Amino acid sequence: MVLKNVSAITPGKAILFGEHFVVYGYSSIIFAIDKKFKVIISFDELNKKEFYNKIRVKIFSNLGFDAEIIDSKINLSHNLPINYNIVNKLNKIIEYIINNNFDNIEKNFKDELILYINSEIPIGGGLGSSSALCVSLLGAFYNAMNKKFNKEILCKKSIELEKIINPNTSGVDCNICTFGGLGTYNKSLGFEKLNYDIQNLSFLIINTKINHNTFEMVNKVKNFKENNVDLFDNLCKDYERILNCSLKALQNRDLRRLGILMNENHLLLKTLNLSNSIVDKIVKLCQGGGTFGTKITGAGGGGCILSLINHDEQSLLNKLLEKLDDLQLNHFFVNLDDQGFRLG
Repeated sequence: MVLKNVSAITPGKAILFGEHFVVYGYSSIIFAIDKKFKVIISFDELNKKEFYNKIRVKIFSNLGFDAEIIDSKINLSHNLPINYNIVNKLNKIIEYIINNNFDNIEKNFKDELILYINSEIPIGGGLGSSSALCVSLLGAFYNAMNKKFNKEILCKKSIELEKIINPNTSGVDCNICTFGGLGTYNKSLGFEKLNYDIQNLSFLIINTKINHNTFEMVNKVKNFKENNVDLFDNLCKDYERILNCSLKALQNRDLRRLGILMNENHLLLKTLNLSNSIVDKIVKLCQGGGTFGTKITGAGGGGCILSLINHDEQSLLNKLLEKLDDLQLNHFFVNLDDQGFRLG
């Protein structure tokens, strides 16, 4: 019996421009953030060709719960609906990985798999936690099984995994989490990495602590479009202008211009009824100084807010952080992660 540990690390992501407009054929701009999802799998290696159909899975996490899965029955240390939902999805992902990716392998698990999860990415905040989990878990399994893979294969298979828990996923999150860096995504053209220098750009992310449902937000925009055809067309034209200008601003490292465009993009999302009083309050605070621009990042209706930091206004930034603390809002700084997936 040989105990084997394999770890994998994947960054989260943030959408800089293009939420929802990407659904209607426009490009979005996304980047990987240096907040990561780490997975460690621990198991006994056996030189057997048959695979055990029933594996006991033990899960230890920093997400507020531990769990055990035996014959698909879930036992939780803290039996809350949100925890059950996470573990249930995780169980489906593990079953899919085992049943669809590792035929004819020589080394398999015994009857127990131990999974350690350590996430720096807020769950349900629109920062790619589910995609980072899929990429990390699959990459760890590939390495554990000594199966050859590259990032292209990992990304493609991770998108299949994510569709188990989010059937309508576009695949953009898995792309940026796997490859890292900055890029554009378009439904027709796919993902394209941009080689612009934004390594030293700093962003502030504020978690509204309001859970949101991406599917519901997408349907909300769809209904808005159907009931406001001309207005929606004008919003799309405005976004296309913002997109083209933002690419130039990124290329030229024009932070002030980039911030203005972020504010403009946020106003479009607000017009689509994707904001609320809490989001409005946070955005107004951020626009009061210490930042270049602020916007929703993700589906909206809650989740997280993204703000581009102006380090030349450090005193105003400090005051902003104090106000966010007074409101008991979780916030943290992020930079670009250019590495993407890696083995730990």
